[in-house]
Amino acid sequence: MDIHNRTSFILCLIGGGLLIASAASGTIGMLGEIVDGLSQLFGPHFVMTFAIVMGILGVLTLFGGIGVIIAGFVLTTRRIELGRNMILISVGTGVLGLAMSLVQLIIAGNPMMEPSSQIAQIPGWVGAILSVEARIIAEQKPMSS
Repeated sequence: MDIHNRTSFILCLIGGGLLIASAASGTIGMLGEIVDGLSQLFGPHFVMTFAIVMGILGVLTLFGGIGVIIAGFVLTTRRIELGRNMILISVGTGVLGLAMSLVQLIIAGNPMMEPSSQIAQIPGWVGAILSVEARIIAEQKPMSS
């Protein structure tokens, strides 16, 4: 059995999985790193708001990963252009979540990221790169005749 755009499909599965893994580990890792300093500076109410925002960013990255996996399935059908656009939107959403996590660190006055947080974000960035690569190599040729 020959699957149309098999390489793009596999890259989307791996990239989406890495975005999902980063969403789960990245939010938890960064939250613990920043909460102590924020509670001393701004109080417990701000820390609760900050935790909610970090959770929302993690969910954005999670949805980005799920969207990339779904787009990988779409690439194997006749709707290749739809799959390519889904990858673009999903990766954009995932990268937005990852980038805003970095912005949150800077706003909190902590421009240096702990190694554990860096390790938690690496899978997300690698997943985004693999997903964009899948979008680039997705073939626009007709399916097997």
